[in-house]
Amino acid sequence: MKNIFRFDFTHFKGDFFGGLTAGIVALPLALAFGVSSGLGPSAGLYGAIFVSFFAALFGGTPTQISGPTAPMTAVSMVIIAGLIAVHDGDVNKALPTILGVFLLAGLMQIGLGTIGLGKYIKYIPYPVVSGFMTAIGVIILVTQILPSIGYYPKEDLEYVNQFKPRAEELILDNILHDEMGEGILVLENFKETIKRAEQITPEQILKESQTLAAAEASGVIGSLRILPRALRHIKWLELLLALGTILIIYGFKRITTAIPSTLVALLIMSGIAVGFDLDYRTIQKIPEGLPILQHQIFTQFSLENLAPYIFTALTLAMLGAIDSLLTSIVADN
Repeated sequence: MKNIFRFDFTHFKGDFFGGLTAGIVALPLALAFGVSSGLGPSAGLYGAIFVSFFAALFGGTPTQISGPTAPMTAVSMVIIAGLIAVHDGDVNKALPTILGVFLLAGLMQIGLGTIGLGKYIKYIPYPVVSGFMTAIGVIILVTQILPSIGYYPKEDLEYVNQFKPRAEELILDNILHDEMGEGILVLENFKETIKRAEQITPEQILKESQTLAAAEASGVIGSLRILPRALRHIKWLELLLALGTILIIYGFKRITTAIPSTLVALLIMSGIAVGFDLDYRTIQKIPEGLPILQHQIFTQFSLENLAPYIFTALTLAMLGAIDSLLTSIVADN
């Protein structure tokens, strides 16, 4: 905190344009990583804003600017998908647990910093770090193949219909557990169970089937498993938009590096899609203004629900610490 009051305004111009450049570069990454995480673009955008602010305020590396990173996104994507699946595919139901896990991970990181474990980062072999980063890249690359070719398992009705018998069993199982009370199935509850089972609608079965289909096709293994089917349902327009974005990102760097190629790709390809009124899939709408505090998230928070995810939070904490420390070493040197 002392560094805030000792800010050197002689470097204000460089700091201002450095922050502006970092913000421009982080914008498309934040949107993309937010979508990849499963919580939507607004989560990625707000996350990038607050991470940058608090890292600048409390960080120990003056030359480092924090923002969305691929390693944390890749791991978060798997964790969030798992938590959503546990909560019947409902993001709103899973949100208190998701936020609780990440909050716990942050507290663990503070604890790691307090006891000074960061100094041991120098003992990690470089090949291990290289392999770690390569694996993260492979995870992101493989899991983004399906969206790049315009294939979404939840929208493939033929594929979704395969999960309907299993979905109906899960719905019935949930009803049975709800009506069992304290683990003893009595006659009155059994009658209620039959009544509720008869009221199951096709829409409920379809929704549960879509959740199962999405879960089956998630992650690296799931993406590779369904890839042959996805290749038979390519949406060529979305594939061309994806390829055009990739070409601009890598090709524009040969022209100039003064303007971030990611931003150029975002503007050009979005402009083409909107300008020609193309039939493409859009990301979720980003709400205007500041984020609204959702009080019900805290009222639904429970430590008992977090108990099974302590190791998950520790994984996030260790990954975040290693990721930050490695980049800090590069910045310091």
